[in-house]
Amino acid sequence: MKILALSGSIRANSYNTALVKTLQKLNSDVEVYEELAELPIFNPDLDIYTLEEDNSPKKVVEFRAKIREADVFVISTPEYAHQISGVLKNALDWLVSSDCIVAKPTVVISASTSAMGGDKAHAQLVALLKVISQNILEDASLIVTCVNKKIDSNGTVVDKDLRKELETLLEKIKR
Repeated sequence: MKILALSGSIRANSYNTALVKTLQKLNSDVEVYEELAELPIFNPDLDIYTLEEDNSPKKVVEFRAKIREADVFVISTPEYAHQISGVLKNALDWLVSSDCIVAKPTVVISASTSAMGGDKAHAQLVALLKVISQNILEDASLIVTCVNKKIDSNGTVVDKDLRKELETLLEKIKR
């Protein structure tokens, strides 16, 4: 089973990136997409997609191909001012016209240093994904509260409960 994981943060020491990289360490079937910052700003004039061919920018075509090839898509989002990040929204905008994401089983993770765990960004992302024909695996999704107390400065999950939640998430995906 191929699992593509994406962090909605491009911050160097991102907790969300640490989470998807932990998933990768726990399961070699997880590939982490690390080129989010390289996707061009969404422009409908450049989004030239049909079922027969995709003449959109090269990075977009590659991104869509990775999602198409994956059996499951995992997105981990930070929360900025109760919203998902701009770079994540940009990436999702590039998927709207494509068929690569339609009905794709998707897991949503949100992580925040707050006691709310990015719940508003989580809800926003789930709603957005449903609009673009997603198949949200809600029983596998995860909200991580006070993440700064659960991941050390090296990006290692040090909280045993969080590590177990990530292991359980992977088990649910495989069902």
